[in-house]
Amino acid sequence: MNGVAEIESVRVPPISELAESQLCGRCCVWCGCALTVGRIVDLGERADGGRRLFPRACRICTAKQVYLQLIEHAGSCEQCVDDGALCRSSIELRRALREGRAR
Repeated sequence: MNGVAEIESVRVPPISELAESQLCGRCCVWCGCALTVGRIVDLGERADGGRRLFPRACRICTAKQVYLQLIEHAGSCEQCVDDGALCRSSIELRRALREGRAR
């Protein structure tokens, strides 16, 4: 995968708020910094009205955003209150957190 982590389960900012460089993956969708090899987290192909988008992010923003999304999810998910290890969304977000930081 050439050092690029792939994480499709993470929410990204609204498409209407992103610059072209963010939509095509040249810049981080959250902070707007130019992405370089070793700092890229591929957030998976997205579609918007028939247009194919390829958002990416830097590792720092990805870790922060995934962590915040995990906390938000766990606070409102009945399954996570009982046992987060059985919640598919929680499992995916935890995997995304590990993969975004690990590579």
